[in-house]
Amino acid sequence: MALNGPVDPANSAKPALREEPRGLFEEILSLLGSVASYFQNLAVLAGEESKEALALGLRMGLLLLVALFFAGFGYALLVIAVAFFAAHFLGVSWFWILAGFTTLHLLIAAVCVNRIKALCRTKLFETTRREITADIDALRKEKRP
Repeated sequence: MALNGPVDPANSAKPALREEPRGLFEEILSLLGSVASYFQNLAVLAGEESKEALALGLRMGLLLLVALFFAGFGYALLVIAVAFFAAHFLGVSWFWILAGFTTLHLLIAAVCVNRIKALCRTKLFETTRREITADIDALRKEKRP
């Protein structure tokens, strides 16, 4: 707070009852400081949201790799199972074991794909949405003189 006139060190600890009017230059500096603070807070919020998006992308990428691994492994086992089936013409042998493993791995791949689909439906930027909603609510509740 800029004061017009000399400052008395003995009375500087006492709070002023009424603020003296400031000049245009001080008001412009105050406005610029508020705008700079707003953009600084906006940048911090964007940084937080980018971390959230990065974490979501990493989880989705990892699940996609797991799904591709199990789908490829299931396909390989299915090919082996068909080969055993052709060799034994429906005789009870390793076919049923390989078919069971194939089914298991394909089910795991399907679960991973469904999990990826669920993550794609997740709302992004939840923190920003909450902040903007809180700001709008505060502006609506603010009493105007």
